[in-house]
Amino acid sequence: MAQAFQTLIRQILVKSEAEVAHWRQALLEAVGPNGQLIINLIPELEFIIGKQPHVPDLPPQGERNRFQLVFRRFLETFARPDHPLALFLDDLQWLDAATLELLEHLVTDPNVRHLMLVGAYRDNEVGSSHPLMRMLSAIREAGARMHEIVLSPLGLDDVCRLVADALHCEGDLAHPLAKPVHEKTGGNPFFAIQFLTALAEEGLLRIDPDAATWTWDLERIRAKGYTDNVVDLVVGKLKRLSGATQTALQQLACLGNVVERSPH
Repeated sequence: MAQAFQTLIRQILVKSEAEVAHWRQALLEAVGPNGQLIINLIPELEFIIGKQPHVPDLPPQGERNRFQLVFRRFLETFARPDHPLALFLDDLQWLDAATLELLEHLVTDPNVRHLMLVGAYRDNEVGSSHPLMRMLSAIREAGARMHEIVLSPLGLDDVCRLVADALHCEGDLAHPLAKPVHEKTGGNPFFAIQFLTALAEEGLLRIDPDAATWTWDLERIRAKGYTDNVVDLVVGKLKRLSGATQTALQQLACLGNVVERSPH
């Protein structure tokens, strides 16, 4: 949620001073004396509304209710008839309980209007008892408008077009390669792309410099094992790195998930 609104706030910061002043006034009216709660979540907001007073502590339930109210008012500043807001959140299956509760509050609150919330999740990673399923059930029971779209796997013809586009060739030429790609990945577009990338990395899919076209070894490709599990896929890619690179990655992983590359 913070990342989504950081993008929105940064878009405001590059506007003219008059436009920034307009948003400053609207946001200050929305958050009232509780602006620091939103700044804690989205630090860039301070560049628009300035430093805010300390917010007194409350019991846990009171703090939760106060934050949901302030965040709803903050969101309503952007979700207006003349300025509707579309918010996309990926990987809902990984959301923490507090964020799920906030989303449920926003979707079911009749005061929140002009907002389209789009969420995506992997249905193979959630069961009937998963917190996300309970949240979606609560939203339905509350009568909120909700439309579910189930994305089915790509068909062989779809994969054939994907391969033809990736390799810049005609569909008839791509079909022999598209068939094992479809079989190995089950039509999952993410894994189809990863599979093609792996084939290129391993030399099973390569450029013929004389003919200026892609060539491939179908027998070796069909014999190649493949996983449709993201973790196994990443581990497999790491294992193809040199020992020195793997050691360096292990050490960097102990420092966090972001690292700056030295110019030297």
